[in-house]
Amino acid sequence: MAVNQEITESELDELGELASLCLDSAEKKELARQLNAVMGALSRIREVETAGIEPAVHPAVMPVRFRDDEVEPSLSQEQVFSNTAHRSDSYFRVPRIAGEESGEG
Repeated sequence: MAVNQEITESELDELGELASLCLDSAEKKELARQLNAVMGALSRIREVETAGIEPAVHPAVMPVRFRDDEVEPSLSQEQVFSNTAHRSDSYFRVPRIAGEESGEG
């Protein structure tokens, strides 16, 4: 879709499908209005003269500041698992969330 075009109903349907949205006609109308407003604002960027300007990832060059890794004592397994009843050997037991049918568990 070109920046100066309005979004079409078929493009909006495709976006809704990609985002797993079920939109009624009023919601589609409002979403189209909002997206067209965003696209209109973005089209103004094309008006900015950028010839001879190097692209930048960040507006300010910042030094990379990493700290040195330091080994520190950690908790024992007994301390880690002391506040849970949901333990399976040396792992936390959590409910399945992906692919679970209701009633399982």
